Amino acid sequence: MIEILGLHALWGSSIPMSKQLLNFTSPTVLTAVRMLSSGFLLFGINYFRNTASLNFNPRFWFYNGQIIVAIFFKYQLRNWSLAHMPASKMSFLLNMTPFVVALFAYMAFKEQLTKKQWIGLSIGFIGMLPLIITSSAGEQGLGEFLYMSWPELALFGAVCAEAYSAIMTRIVIRDHKQSVVLSNGIRMLGAGLFALCVIGASDSITFEISHIGQFAFWLTAVVLISNVICHNYRLHLLKRYSVTFLSFTDFISPLFTAFYSWLFLHEKMNWHYGLSAVIVVAGLYLFYQDELQATYKDPEVGVLAKS
Repeated sequence: MIEILGLHALWGSSIPMSKQLLNFTSPTVLTAVRMLSSGFLLFGINYFRNTASLNFNPRFWFYNGQIIVAIFFKYQLRNWSLAHMPASKMSFLLNMTPFVVALFAYMAFKEQLTKKQWIGLSIGFIGMLPLIITSSAGEQGLGEFLYMSWPELALFGAVCAEAYSAIMTRIVIRDHKQSVVLSNGIRMLGAGLFALCVIGASDSITFEISHIGQFAFWLTAVVLISNVICHNYRLHLLKRYSVTFLSFTDFISPLFTAFYSWLFLHEKMNWHYGLSAVIVVAGLYLFYQDELQATYKDPEVGVLAKS
């Protein structure tokens, strides 16, 4: 369990660091630079490991084109939201991701949800309400739509984009046998190039970065920690823990994010965060309960399963 806490202690730092990066540039430029850096890095890892070659099947690129656009909107909307809301709030709201992915999988693949999962899903969404009804000064300045601030709506759009990319990725990995590293490299590089096109086509967005040295330091840190160390370490943990169990433990990251945001960004925490965390964890537990019990009964696929 210590190694899982270590994983989320590192992963929880990525959102505060992204918040720091937004002090030096715009959300779109940050999306472009981070995606391009991550994409080139992943292509380099794939090249030196010589693990896989590109798939030139037109249908493969049709799906990847959709993934690239979805990944661009995911990071673009997240970065824009992060520029106007506390990092800790964003991290807690991202707990809705597994619920939205489940809904998309239900619609796309007709994957059935049990009664308990539907209840857990409903509780999870209810758990987000305490955070949604409270808005920071930055959010309030942008106005609201149906009691949700525009940054909150943008973040929900980012979660939907991530869910859609997950569905398309499943098709690419399963049906086209593309390696995970290369697939990630394609989507990151493609999203970065897409962001550059948006910058070039826009009259209001310029490619400007202040304090290059500090920006480069924080960018290197967030790419190495999030895109390299955490993603690969999570794959390593899959040798010992089930996917279900690791997905359930994702709620730990926002706790570390909240601590880092309080310590370094001086963000204030109120009772809404605690209430939201308790309700969402209850929803997650119900949502994953059947699968968690199944993993304990079957050690070959369970929490302590060996590869």
